[in-house]
Amino acid sequence: MPEENTGGARLRYGSEELCARIHEDALVLLESMGVKASPAVAEKIRRVLDPGEARHLLWSPEAGRFYLSREAMDACLDRIRQSREYWPRGFGTGGMAAYITDSNGPRSPVMADMERLCRFVGETDELTCIQSSFNPGSRIKKDDIQKRAETECACIDLMIRHTRGKLVTPTIRTDEGIRYLAAYHQKGHKVGAALSIISTFLTISEEMADPFIRTVTAGVPILMNSMPIAGLTGPCSMSSLATLAHAEALFGMLLAQLIRPGIPSINAAMPTVADMTRKDMPLKFGSRSNTLLNILIAEVNCGIGLPACQSACSHSRDSFDKDAELESAATFSLINRFDYHILRHLFGFSSQLNDFSIDDMEKQVALYRRIRRNPLAVRNPEPAVYDPQGFEAIIEGIERGDFRSLDHTLKHVGRSFVD
Repeated sequence: MPEENTGGARLRYGSEELCARIHEDALVLLESMGVKASPAVAEKIRRVLDPGEARHLLWSPEAGRFYLSREAMDACLDRIRQSREYWPRGFGTGGMAAYITDSNGPRSPVMADMERLCRFVGETDELTCIQSSFNPGSRIKKDDIQKRAETECACIDLMIRHTRGKLVTPTIRTDEGIRYLAAYHQKGHKVGAALSIISTFLTISEEMADPFIRTVTAGVPILMNSMPIAGLTGPCSMSSLATLAHAEALFGMLLAQLIRPGIPSINAAMPTVADMTRKDMPLKFGSRSNTLLNILIAEVNCGIGLPACQSACSHSRDSFDKDAELESAATFSLINRFDYHILRHLFGFSSQLNDFSIDDMEKQVALYRRIRRNPLAVRNPEPAVYDPQGFEAIIEGIERGDFRSLDHTLKHVGRSFVD
């Protein structure tokens, strides 16, 4: 498991200067460009702001955007730092794969799978938190709120019962599920909720706003996701994509402080990379560059004292075959050279995060233990560098609502994120 960085004991992928510039650029985005919202969503948010904090979130009806002052952001970041110890260090499960796989192939997950996963997490020292790794409600109709709520509450019960006091951070959407999780939190259980509020292009999602507001007002700690995709919904260079992902996650964390001052939150930005050289533009969750991208964001947050939870799928194969095992061994040999807080998706997922296998998770955890004792001789990556055109590319892509045709993107396709 990762340990605190002790005076240079670990390598750096991004220098202190680079990480500071990424954080500064993210704050400038929130201060000067702001975050877009519909009038209806803006009104919902303004209604739930803490009375003493409302003045810090500036709403421009003309621009249709929220803006945060530097003073307000600095004060909120200080509050977030104070709850840093709430979040454990180590590895977590993550994601909500549509399918679970076993010896019979892919299928829809059932509650017995959730119980097995929870028991394994509870028995595994390396795993310090659980979000789930698949969606037990994947076959429930969207409008069957009662059934969805029952499933969410049943999952929460299994997590609490079997994970032996570890952090539980399910993805929940129903009012009953949120109240249920909040009740466990009030009893002293270590819980949080995995959320996002920005979908793409620094715009608050209409669909995600209500779950965010309900969860934060209930006082449940939040794991704040964001996932811009290089070349599609984000810029196509390492430092600029990290900047946008960091800004999107920070906005949710800062907004939560203005609604419920002091609420624990963690930066769970997990940007990823699209293979722009292929017609179907598949996502490269299991690529080495995707892992390093997430390590860079982890370093940004570690450098400013914020808790962070990033992603690192360990291989780029469609199943955990011999090649995937070799890739995973190399990834495991690499990641512990760098500093991070929590890494998710390392165990059990195939390259696209579409399916998940508990059998493979068990095999990969055993492999990690062997590699931790005897790491492979993996070459250190070249350090990340600052892209001087990256900030302008973010602005242009957001204004267009599309990063695919930017000159910046075309210039970097096949040159950035190359393993």
